[in-house]
Amino acid sequence: MSGNGRRQDNELEIRHIDHPLADVWIGRVADTDFDYTYGGTRMVAPDTDEHTVVSTLHELATSESLLKNLLINKAVEAGAVDAFGDRLPEGFSRSRVGGARCIIRPRTEDTHLLWNNPGDPRFAASISSVFAAIGDFLTSQDGYIKLTPDFGRYATVSDLLRQFTPHVLGISCEVGGCGGKTSYTTTGVVAAFEYFQFPPDTPITVIGSDGAMGSEFIDYMRRSNYGDIAVSDIAYQRKSAGARRPEGLRQIAAESGTFTTDCLARGGAIVAMTWGRELQNSDLSALVPDAHFLLAHNLSIPTGPTGVDLARQVTARKVIALPGQVLTLGGALTSRLEWFWRKSRPGQPFDKPLAHDVVRAVVLHWVDAAHRLARTEEITPYEAMLRLSEFHAE
Repeated sequence: MSGNGRRQDNELEIRHIDHPLADVWIGRVADTDFDYTYGGTRMVAPDTDEHTVVSTLHELATSESLLKNLLINKAVEAGAVDAFGDRLPEGFSRSRVGGARCIIRPRTEDTHLLWNNPGDPRFAASISSVFAAIGDFLTSQDGYIKLTPDFGRYATVSDLLRQFTPHVLGISCEVGGCGGKTSYTTTGVVAAFEYFQFPPDTPITVIGSDGAMGSEFIDYMRRSNYGDIAVSDIAYQRKSAGARRPEGLRQIAAESGTFTTDCLARGGAIVAMTWGRELQNSDLSALVPDAHFLLAHNLSIPTGPTGVDLARQVTARKVIALPGQVLTLGGALTSRLEWFWRKSRPGQPFDKPLAHDVVRAVVLHWVDAAHRLARTEEITPYEAMLRLSEFHAE
């Protein structure tokens, strides 16, 4: 294993790790005026070219991780969590965190398939040496970069990385961690959904319903009073291993890389928990006026003028679309809470109910703020979010 040194990519500093089993890229915002920088981990296929990897890394580290943390920074500064008082760990209420991200590209397809299934008994032995290299790098940065290796439903992957560095978030609750980000992120999406107080007869369509978040959101919907719930996920068509089609719910065909017209044409409330970039490849003419579109995933709207134009096209169809950064900041928020908890309250189990309450408060703070500004200024919720966060994309 060898490291190829650092490179500067506009406002991002990137380190490449050359490992026998994989190439690893870790990027963080070049600005050093934060307590630390933080982001998740994404795996890409072995045949993904380096230009695409670096472009994706840049977008995820800035337009996702940085933007979410800027939203959290401003909410904390505005007093959105003050009501929790001394329940919050020391330092959290003054915290400022920036963006980072890690992308792993396995060298073979067999390795790629194995690492996409942390439940496989061979997983830990296979990926441990890569995690050791990542851990060494994170430790060498004196904690300024922290990561979560968020591989689907398996929160224990963070505990595996923790064997090599303390600068990993999402570890087990028993040792002060949040136990994985998914449930907290889902809590934020549920809070945003409930903000609009949809009538019980509203058609609800959940896209990406077989994923970690999608499954949890379906569990929430089953406990609700909504009677017209439909699900859509490419895993059902592919008959993917472990795919669990919810019984008793209508299934709508899914297509990789886009939202199908059948899903969009249902109107009502559409909750998308997908891989990313689907909206820009969809037939927006299928959208129904007065629908609400919760784009609860990363890369939900392109960065820059392209994204603004796309958001305006959706709004022109009289559809309210909330961007993923507002909806899914719960994972980054809880990971931040975890870090300050571990620092100030070592040995104490993480307060999961507190984390869910904090996520609800911050997401509602931003949903309300973006929704109000969008209506007042006659702009899209996406533009409202950008303006309020003071995030400036290239």
